[in-house]
Amino acid sequence: MNIEDIRKLDKEALIKEKESILKSIMENRFKHKSMQLSDTSVINKLRKDKARISTVLSERKILEKLEIDEKENQDG
Repeated sequence: MNIEDIRKLDKEALIKEKESILKSIMENRFKHKSMQLSDTSVINKLRKDKARISTVLSERKILEKLEIDEKENQDG
């Protein structure tokens, strides 16, 4: 996945995509161990996609916290 595509998704879609990627990683690991996976780079690509999604989720959480703190400082 591309980072621009990831940033377009909402929080629920990102969480579902992350769960799907985790499932795919596990399945591909089993295939790799049983010698059924021809392209082993798929696992690393999935891991990087998962990291990108986690990063975007963390960024959004930080931005939400900053917005809340900013509102509290303006009110109080």
